[in-house]
Amino acid sequence: MSIPDRSSSDEGIVDAALLSSVLWPRRWLIVTLAIISTGLFAALGFVLHPTYRGTAVLVAATPDRSGLGGSLNSALGPVSELASLAGIGGPNGTSPVDEALAVLQSREFTEAFIAEHNLMPVLFSKIWDPATNAWKVPAAKQPTPAKAFRAFDRIRTIKQDVKTGLITLQIDWKDRTEAASWVNGLVTALNAEMRARAITAADASLVYLQRELATTSDVGTRDAVNRLIEGQIKQRMLANVTQQYSLRFVDRALVADADDPVGPRKLVLIAVGLFLGLIGGVALSLILNSRTLVARQRDRGARLAQPADRA
Repeated sequence: MSIPDRSSSDEGIVDAALLSSVLWPRRWLIVTLAIISTGLFAALGFVLHPTYRGTAVLVAATPDRSGLGGSLNSALGPVSELASLAGIGGPNGTSPVDEALAVLQSREFTEAFIAEHNLMPVLFSKIWDPATNAWKVPAAKQPTPAKAFRAFDRIRTIKQDVKTGLITLQIDWKDRTEAASWVNGLVTALNAEMRARAITAADASLVYLQRELATTSDVGTRDAVNRLIEGQIKQRMLANVTQQYSLRFVDRALVADADDPVGPRKLVLIAVGLFLGLIGGVALSLILNSRTLVARQRDRGARLAQPADRA
């Protein structure tokens, strides 16, 4: 003999009973809480300071670092190991664009950018007094470079499209002019940093190669070393004359329109407020209903106990 499945019908009966006996009598409570919550979140959307986004689209611009315009091993043959010792080319597992992006996100580079542009008072404007050019808090509570790095990193976003190779750099900030200026300034500072590193590396390689050239007499080796020296001279020259050395602008960051902020999203806040208000109203209704049931059970127990006491 089979037992009929009543789970679905029982669930429907329970839902209907819950709606009719618990939620419907307290519908005005739920509606009131939903209206209050929606109003609060809507007011929050108008009170919060708008956030604007500065966006730049970039593409890798770093040329062949060996300066030889081709495969290093095939160009140098037996002296490829010497080139590696001189710090020229060689498979190090990191592409130039990956290195540039790593530097862009690094703490050292970011802290230097913040210090150079004096952004500490801007990032922590609530505790900075522009009239006295001093912090409003004691020295122990003043922001540190590490804290400034974390604050700046929260407003900075870097994305790279694997298919196209395009890089998007974004900064979300309350001042639309500063947001665009910081994006463009970061790219300019990064290119200057990578140019300086390339020049320093080329100079160090030239010193090493010229020393090796002076100590070898083999004609083939001298020719290969001379090619290496020529390549490093070209690389140093390229770094000196190329402003957009690592990342090249496809689209510079422009100042966003005043009526086009990226946040706060007022419609999203209103929807969240409505949802939380409904959930809160339902939860409060269930709590009140539970307390009512407990009180009724106590009263019923008390009435049942009275005849027993009289007996």
